Amino acid sequence: MVFQCVLLLLSLSSQRYYFYYQSFLNFMDELRREFGMNEDLPAVLLMGGGEGMGPIEATARALGETLYDDNLGEPIGQMLVICGRNKKLANKLLTIDWKIPVKVEGFVTKMEECMGACDCIITKAGPGTIAEAMIRGLPIILNGYIAGQEVGNVPYVVENGCGKFSKSPQEIAKIVAEWFGSKSEELITMSQNCLKLARPDAVFKIVRDLHELLRNRNAVPQFSFTH
Repeated sequence: MVFQCVLLLLSLSSQRYYFYYQSFLNFMDELRREFGMNEDLPAVLLMGGGEGMGPIEATARALGETLYDDNLGEPIGQMLVICGRNKKLANKLLTIDWKIPVKVEGFVTKMEECMGACDCIITKAGPGTIAEAMIRGLPIILNGYIAGQEVGNVPYVVENGCGKFSKSPQEIAKIVAEWFGSKSEELITMSQNCLKLARPDAVFKIVRDLHELLRNRNAVPQFSFTH
């Protein structure tokens, strides 16, 4: 648990966000144009790591249904899906006739831009992704975790009001639909909570702390013991 919290608070992956945070904060519309997304509809980012693992297809299909308002005859949200290296998944998603705007991407190297184009994220409980999402002020829906090393990240996110946890694609889709509709205030509050916990300068703190440790170590007389 302590190890995971350290990773969350001092994640090296947050280094690039120190530089991108201010630049991208107010450019959601521009980022959406670059991805070919709708500029007006709220967006959810769905991802499964570099290998595109987990229930991405089932969750995407559930979102595709739930984010379409049958009464209005129009979508209430859109989706950006990152499939990583899973080309089979990407190809399958591209063949679906979606009711809502959906953009499907493979392996990406600028995750900060993907996050910047969206209003919330669905992902497993990897500490790096959680740290990055918090820096972006992106509410998080966790849909899984690696036993042992990631399990402590779930209560960290949920208990700090930064997101929710569910393994059910239908429940996840319902949460997103509520965030984009009747519970929009909850989405705003969770975004604010994420920013409060964010550590965009974490990598520099690591360097400063290591420097301080080394300096203190050098200031202490070193003794050699021989037998």
